[in-house]
Amino acid sequence: MNSRLQTPLTLIVSLIGALAFLVQNYSHQRGALLAAFFIIFASAAAVSLVVAMYFFVKSWMGTEYFFLPPAVESEAYRQQLINHFAPYETDGELSSAAFNDYIMDYYVKYSSKNTDANDTRSLRIHKTNVGIKSCPLRNRHLHQHLRPPGRSVKGSKLSSAHNQVSKEPARMTTNNRPEPAPPPPAPPEPRRVIDSPPLKPRL
Repeated sequence: MNSRLQTPLTLIVSLIGALAFLVQNYSHQRGALLAAFFIIFASAAAVSLVVAMYFFVKSWMGTEYFFLPPAVESEAYRQQLINHFAPYETDGELSSAAFNDYIMDYYVKYSSKNTDANDTRSLRIHKTNVGIKSCPLRNRHLHQHLRPPGRSVKGSKLSSAHNQVSKEPARMTTNNRPEPAPPPPAPPEPRRVIDSPPLKPRL
């Protein structure tokens, strides 16, 4: 489990234990006003812990990540491109350009998806911390253990700057060809992982 999830988990378990202890040891013979105050206090603590647990579970699992196909599949696709453009005089340039397009398209597209997934998980961890901080059972020193390192995710989901990346299509040489080259064959599918990998997966 990622280290950023260990502290919230420990605090959630501790606060649940504290709330259960208070409920089990509360005496109902101390007046209606005190009982109403205790019920409001316990209800607010329970609601904040439920919210914290919900976002903790959402940040821990269920995130979808994309990875480049295995190297053996990429090499098989490169050989398929070479055979595909073999009848043309500029077959080397055509196959190289198509393979470079395949690599760059996958890298830009799926690294952006993975970054969006990481930002979503960071936002959910932040909401988990907010739920813990809003629990009436917490002490004043709790916030220093929940301060996320690095950039803040408060307010809204972080935007991915590289979503604005645009890439010019590769230019294929068309001199001395009997006819335009056909489009390259379809590339292999990316690998998908839906689990709880580290927050910064590598492509």
